Amino acid sequence: MDVKYIKDFIDNDPVEIQEVFYKRDKLLKNFNNLTLKEMKEFLTIEKELSKYLKEIRKKYPFLYEKFIEPQNEDLKTKLIDVFVTS
Repeated sequence: MDVKYIKDFIDNDPVEIQEVFYKRDKLLKNFNNLTLKEMKEFLTIEKELSKYLKEIRKKYPFLYEKFIEPQNEDLKTKLIDVFVTS
């Protein structure tokens, strides 16, 4: 996922934001199959995305409630599983 331009997307391109979170969803669905290196990369991206979640939530509440927040819970669960089983 390319998050370096997410700040520009927030103001100008909601379709791009949705695409970022669509890709994120696909990664989450395959999270258990990621290598540790891929998980680390995903978490780095997730950290960058988290900086903008409040703004995204404000500008795109439907997108946040339907796509982003449920994924956050899913990610939390998967991370707990990874750390418990590692």
